[in-house]
Amino acid sequence: MDTLVAMELLEKFKQGDQWLYSNSEMATKFLTKDSPDSYLDMIAFTNKTLYPIFGNLESAILEGTTQWQKTFGMSAEDFFPNVCNTEEAKLRFMGAMHCNSLYASYAAAKAIDLSAYRSCCDLGGAVGTLAYALCQFYPEMKITVCDLEPAVSLAHLFRPSVEACPNQANVSFAVGDFFKPETIPKADLYVLSHVLHDWSEDKVDLILSNVYKCLPSGGGLLICERILNEDKRGPLPSLIFSLLMLVSTGGKERSASEYKHLLEKHGFVDVQAKSVYFTQDAIFCRKM
Repeated sequence: MDTLVAMELLEKFKQGDQWLYSNSEMATKFLTKDSPDSYLDMIAFTNKTLYPIFGNLESAILEGTTQWQKTFGMSAEDFFPNVCNTEEAKLRFMGAMHCNSLYASYAAAKAIDLSAYRSCCDLGGAVGTLAYALCQFYPEMKITVCDLEPAVSLAHLFRPSVEACPNQANVSFAVGDFFKPETIPKADLYVLSHVLHDWSEDKVDLILSNVYKCLPSGGGLLICERILNEDKRGPLPSLIFSLLMLVSTGGKERSASEYKHLLEKHGFVDVQAKSVYFTQDAIFCRKM
């Protein structure tokens, strides 16, 4: 218990002859179930999924493949339907994704001036964490979150209060797939947040090609990812996350120049990268 006090997770106080313990302010905020800032779902997902699969990092490096089969005895395509096979399990997974991006979303939303855009589509935006952040800074912007049905069906459970997000009515949800351009809602600004690092090069090319086709002339694309230093010697958290992508998705993190090359290959111009938060950076570009 005293170790937890030293870690600032508990507070220790004396009542009469007894020493008593209570949650610290930090623990109450991040480690209690009812807190809107709770990290419990992300901690549970990390314990059950990410830690075990990271244990096969050596095999991933030697083989250059994801490690779902070796870790869990099934492919990634089979793993999530098996693990997220109840509404409660789906809710926990979406909760993990929500809390993992909550603070970074607010930092990304104000990192680059997006006031020129009136309609936005957050592709793969899950339960709308970034969309609700965007509508706080751009009250005139109408934002559509486009994702697969399991995410959209649970999104209402993560809607912030009107007091916390007065413009929440500007956010709507649509079932769609960024691999199928005919299902992508029209917008003059698209967002890809923590999407590109999940996929192989050919899938990344397909996603960017679809976005470019859907954008009108002058439209913008905001990408939220971790950016590596040009010499690939840091930042350390981004390098570790890139290894996690290797073992779990077959994707990777990239440097700013790699994003510039990738985006210009697909016809985007005015590529700019900006560091905005310790877990997330922003890359912005336009279609001519």
